[in-house]
Amino acid sequence: MRYIVAVAALLVMSACASPPSPSATTPSSSAMPLASGEIALPTEPSVSLPPGVVEACGGVGLSAVLHGDAADPHVAWLVSDLGTRIDVIWPPGYRARFSPNLEVLDGSGIIVIRAGDPVTGGCVTADPSILLLEPPFQ
Repeated sequence: MRYIVAVAALLVMSACASPPSPSATTPSSSAMPLASGEIALPTEPSVSLPPGVVEACGGVGLSAVLHGDAADPHVAWLVSDLGTRIDVIWPPGYRARFSPNLEVLDGSGIIVIRAGDPVTGGCVTADPSILLLEPPFQ
């Protein structure tokens, strides 16, 4: 049993400790081409894992709300109940549009979260100031 726990802990730590790539803070190409008025969101870097290895999420609980501004380099971020800004990255293909408020769409073009929606958790990244948001967001 200790061996299984040790292996699981090692996998979680190695997933969280992978070095960030420059694409972690820059928009990536989307699964679908961006439509007029859509903005690519900063996404998680690609990770090459050996066959059979699953990337683990070092999850953290939080109480925050989604905010956004098309003129901001991150486009979308969270604000905690304490008023602290939390920068986030998204799965590949995620994009934003403002009509007039922020809507986040997945790689298929489906709205998955909107400005003002609560977010209760995220995944830690190699950069302690940025969280990875993956559905479900609440």
